[in-house]
Amino acid sequence: MTDPELHDVLIEETAEQDVPGFLKKRDLCRGLLLGGGGVYHVAHYTTGVLDFALDLLAHPSTPVPGDETTPQEQRDVYRRVGAQLVYRVSELNRRLGELHSGALIRTVVQTRAGLVFCNSVVGNEHVVGFAAVPGTDTAPVADPARVSLVDQAAAHAATDLRRLLRQRSQNPGGWEGEVVDEPLPTSAPTDGFQPHLTGSSTPDEAVMAALRPGCLHYLSHHRAGEQAWAVDILGHPDLDTFFNRGVTVADRRDRYQRLAGDLSLLALQVSRDLRRAVAGDVTRLVLDVEMGAVYHYRLSADDYLVGVTLDQDRVAVADQEMAAVARRLTRPA
Repeated sequence: MTDPELHDVLIEETAEQDVPGFLKKRDLCRGLLLGGGGVYHVAHYTTGVLDFALDLLAHPSTPVPGDETTPQEQRDVYRRVGAQLVYRVSELNRRLGELHSGALIRTVVQTRAGLVFCNSVVGNEHVVGFAAVPGTDTAPVADPARVSLVDQAAAHAATDLRRLLRQRSQNPGGWEGEVVDEPLPTSAPTDGFQPHLTGSSTPDEAVMAALRPGCLHYLSHHRAGEQAWAVDILGHPDLDTFFNRGVTVADRRDRYQRLAGDLSLLALQVSRDLRRAVAGDVTRLVLDVEMGAVYHYRLSADDYLVGVTLDQDRVAVADQEMAAVARRLTRPA
């Protein structure tokens, strides 16, 4: 899609109660749409109520949701689904509060057909967007690299919206960190530290190697509603600063354990929320908080992987590592 093509089909609609402060915010959201990265609908909400929406639904490359036939019916679907996602993200933010890792600042939902993001601007303001994923996804698990450019553009847009309010960046996605392209490890750590392992089975050495202080800190594999194994390096000396009197290593481990058991249902709820607008089940869910992120990767209908990093600068790196571990777990024996 070229810029002239996008400009010709761009539609902007504002809620009944427009305010001057929306003008610059709309300009930033318009830039995200016209960037040509595949985003075709963006909406801004305050306390879950629509402020304004912009779309490229008239472009032939834009997917049509459900059975809706007219562009206005399609717009209504995206607006309602976006509002529902903001509500769900607010619920998830409260649920993640027990982790003591800060507020939920970026939520990414990937299916085989598309990407949906809900990024926090400030406490009660969110920007929601829908993007088409290029090509046909036939891989067994989600690949974050397929949507990375859109994901980064959405994260930068949220940061730019914050700057309009004189707020500093929260570094969503960790793309502002110094190291985002660290190579994947080829062997287990050699510093003598022994990871903490629970469950009825043991992951192989390559999976264990994904855990290191500069990347993933916790992994949990679930099959048929049961935890097969969980392994972490939360007790590693390099991670000492992430703990205090109120949150010990054992506290975090227990809370991640509970959350990992719930994430399959949470991902299913998000899938249902989005069903009218986006085809397919959730294959990748990223809950990016102020201090790291929680990842959910669907491996099969009753099989999934959960991961955690506490390092905000390494959120994108850890996401790549999650995909590598997920691919390994789905590889034929």
